[in-house]
Amino acid sequence: MSPKDTPLKSSFLDQCLAEDWQATCRQYQAFLDVPSRKRFHYLGKLFEHLCPWIENAIRGVTMRHFILLPKEMVLARMFAKACKRESLPKSHVIFQIWIESIILRDVANPKNELGANNGASGEPSALLQQRFNRLCLEDRALLYLYMVERCSVAEVSSYTGIPQVTAVENLSRIWKQVQGSGAALELPRGWRAPQATECDMVHEDRNPEVD
Repeated sequence: MSPKDTPLKSSFLDQCLAEDWQATCRQYQAFLDVPSRKRFHYLGKLFEHLCPWIENAIRGVTMRHFILLPKEMVLARMFAKACKRESLPKSHVIFQIWIESIILRDVANPKNELGANNGASGEPSALLQQRFNRLCLEDRALLYLYMVERCSVAEVSSYTGIPQVTAVENLSRIWKQVQGSGAALELPRGWRAPQATECDMVHEDRNPEVD
């Protein structure tokens, strides 16, 4: 594909998203037009339309801000809040910004259980969420890339621009802070904690023995 094709493809995708969002807005308006006592029967259809947009917004928040969330609970909460709106925004981008603002506000509120609640099976525990989300952004980014996205140390180094040795040293420090002195934290399946052996391997690669 030539560079000239890229704007055309982007414009086409934007148009498709806009049309899909308008279809969602029409479904939402149909939901509002139903008498309140009968809306319960239309929630399933509305959920089918709104769910992908909410999930995409949640995914964007976790990736931009590197936070851990009980995604099933957040999805349910955001859907409930959306159903109470008088209308949906004209743009799906504004809708996603609205969801992001609510999530970040709730995570920052120590009295709110969001980001500190045991979610569905396979999601991070409440304790892991609490400790992870309290890290500074730079530390969250490093650990998120390694632990959640399962990037290698070399990939983490490439993405962040820091040397591999520095990356593994920081990962070890950050994980000790998250782990604390209590019982070992249980990670969701597929996630991994930084390993001391990997740090040793990086140091060996950097300083090979000379016969």
